[in-house]
Amino acid sequence: MAWSQHETDSILEFATSQIYENPNVAIETAQEILNSPEATTDTKVLALIVTSQAYSSKREYEKSLESSRRAMEMFPKISDKELKIKLLNRIGGQYQELNVYDKALTYLDEAYQLLKTFPESPERLKLLGFNNLVRGFIYREQMSCEIALDYFNSSIEAYKKIETLPNISSNLSIAFYNKGNCLLSLDKTSEAKASFLQAITYAQKNNAKSLVAFAKKGLAGFYTSVGDSEKAINLLTEALQNSEEVGDKILNRSIYDALANNYLVENDLKNYSLYKDKNLAVHNEITQTERKTIDNSIQNNMEVNAKKLDDLQTKNYLFRALLLLLIIVVIILIARSFSASEKTLKVLKKELKL
Repeated sequence: MAWSQHETDSILEFATSQIYENPNVAIETAQEILNSPEATTDTKVLALIVTSQAYSSKREYEKSLESSRRAMEMFPKISDKELKIKLLNRIGGQYQELNVYDKALTYLDEAYQLLKTFPESPERLKLLGFNNLVRGFIYREQMSCEIALDYFNSSIEAYKKIETLPNISSNLSIAFYNKGNCLLSLDKTSEAKASFLQAITYAQKNNAKSLVAFAKKGLAGFYTSVGDSEKAINLLTEALQNSEEVGDKILNRSIYDALANNYLVENDLKNYSLYKDKNLAVHNEITQTERKTIDNSIQNNMEVNAKKLDDLQTKNYLFRALLLLLIIVVIILIARSFSASEKTLKVLKKELKL
């Protein structure tokens, strides 16, 4: 089916809006674009980015990485600088999800260098907000929450300038949720509560079920920290309903763990055991999936490096052959020159005798 550019943009916008609420719908919609014979390279890359994000939302990292790799194969043909930055940001975010932080920062730095040449615009703010958000995730793990908070705040600052744009509410919810977690770890409980409430508000604006669940889990963490386990359990139960609808295993695992801990405080050993077992089962599933994805990523890098080595060896052999040929030619020329000199010398000797 062929669509006009306006129709294509509308379809991709819809697919993007479904990433956190209905990731399967997002994937199916993006696939329609990819199958369209009229789709340009830039359009296909956008569709692959949506697909990658949707698979990440489902925690299917192998398929997510596969979509990103397909998009990166088209990178040299991308005509839109904004799209290049978006793709680099996306892959940086993906490696952050896999905890491969050095590689994540390499892509984020490359995106940031392009961002510095990009004119001030809503698109630039959107890309800058995402770049800072992912850096916040990384520096929280590598350094500290004090440092990460600067990046979360910078991300929020950029996003709030364009919060009326489609899907920005979801990004603001993610930023406020992670900011809240950092504040909670620093014992700034009242500020953390306010941040989690903001996260809930923004998630509900976009009807993003998984983000609502994350935000409610965060707020439940606040109530756990102040000793109100009953309120925490109520929020976590609400969060779990949203989470299980979406099928986010990592979110489910964290909610199961939080429920188990709160039921233990309430001395409800039956529910404690139930959610502890659920947490362990999902943890094992996630670990296997992540290990498989990382192994495949390593295998892919090894294959790429092996190809580069083969190419280098081929070039080396070619260089050696050319060098040998050049040496042979030089020797032949020298021999001919020497032979010509000998003949000339003989002729001169004969002439002198005469």
